Amino acid sequence: FLTAAEFTLNNAVNRSTGQSPFFLNYGFHPALPVWRELEVNVPAAKTFAKSFLSRMTDAKSCLDAAQQRATDYYNKSKQDVVFSEGQMVLLSTKNLRSFAEGSRKLLPRWIGPYPVERMVGNAAVKLVLPANMNIHPTFHVSLIRPYRGTEPVANTSDTLTAVEPGPETWIAGKQKEYDVERVLDYRARRVGKHRCKRTVHEYLVKWTGYSSEHNSWEPARNFSPEMKPLLDEARLRATQSQ
Repeated sequence: FLTAAEFTLNNAVNRSTGQSPFFLNYGFHPALPVWRELEVNVPAAKTFAKSFLSRMTDAKSCLDAAQQRATDYYNKSKQDVVFSEGQMVLLSTKNLRSFAEGSRKLLPRWIGPYPVERMVGNAAVKLVLPANMNIHPTFHVSLIRPYRGTEPVANTSDTLTAVEPGPETWIAGKQKEYDVERVLDYRARRVGKHRCKRTVHEYLVKWTGYSSEHNSWEPARNFSPEMKPLLDEARLRATQSQ
């Protein structure tokens, strides 16, 4: 039964990926022996196939039942968290770091209170934060809790920033600008379909103050005019290396 259960589990569609582990690993679905009508001269082989199919069916029923129980439990305990405009809330420091001296472990678990600007969908909250925090003001509801009004709370927003926040996509325009440390590479991509295809020129950017895992390809239109010499240099390097 254990073999059939393992096979059934690996061949079951995962709700998150929409595919089975077997398909994601190998790129095709397994050819089950019980799906094929084969001429066999050994009765034991046919008996084994029927037995294996029966065990697979039982395992699938147990798996479906377990998934349904998990879904029912989640739906039963799940409550939509709604914050109203102007409500005072506390912000978790789980994803924040401090520029002040000392260990991050000494940070308070919650800071605030801050007023709610609005809900963003059903799972995020936009807060009105002090300008000196310099972080994106939208947070998942799991990082927010109501302020009761009587609890003492540390407010150290002047020394806090986001932990490894991703750089803004836009470099020029209305959104906040970020400094480019280096332009690492250049590429030309064809995008669109059929007659609407066009060439997009993109540059790989290393951002100042961010690790290499935040490097990103940015289209030429995102760069300010002052960046043109660096872009030309990166394009020349890429062309010569081809």
